[in-house]
Amino acid sequence: MIKIHGRKTSANVQPVIWCLDELGVDYERLDVGGPFGGTDTPEFLGMNPLGLVPVLEEGGQAISEAVTILRYLMRRFGGHPSDPMAAAQIEKWADMSRQHIYVPLIPTIFIQKVRVTAEDRNEAAVAQAEAALKQSMAIFEANIKGPFFGGEELNLVDYQVGGLLYRYYELDFDRADLPQLKAYYDRLCERKAYQENIMIDFSAMKVPGA
Repeated sequence: MIKIHGRKTSANVQPVIWCLDELGVDYERLDVGGPFGGTDTPEFLGMNPLGLVPVLEEGGQAISEAVTILRYLMRRFGGHPSDPMAAAQIEKWADMSRQHIYVPLIPTIFIQKVRVTAEDRNEAAVAQAEAALKQSMAIFEANIKGPFFGGEELNLVDYQVGGLLYRYYELDFDRADLPQLKAYYDRLCERKAYQENIMIDFSAMKVPGA
């Protein structure tokens, strides 16, 4: 059986377990990282020397990095294209999102708004991240091809970007007015697996004074 090492409140773990549930793949998730610890053990570092979650473990082998895990799952279970060019047309958006959506949203806005006190907040970094997200999300919205990013079925990009949208919309910051993106998010919110794996209240993660 597939094992996923990673706490359910992690923004990197959530898209992986959402994907697994959507695909109907049996797996076991282990609480690792954050308040649970366990990322500095020799066993965990043997799977991911960086000591970060998620890690997928299967058949004596391990895969780290959320996008890499999602690629593996979609290739194995999700009908990801076997043609290299067709696959690349999807994967380029997942890779783009990691740098241009994830980075300004999670390590910057989320951390500054949730894990840093208002007194110590780097408002300049937040403003820069807001501007970057406005541009990136407008580009993403313009390329949504149907009810989901690639059309009628969820693909790699939906898991990677859609998995971030709960925090994107629940955090208090200056967002662009993108009605098609909001409609896309609303469609994701109707899915049971999205509700159970992505729409997880993160208010308990706030530090006093944030």
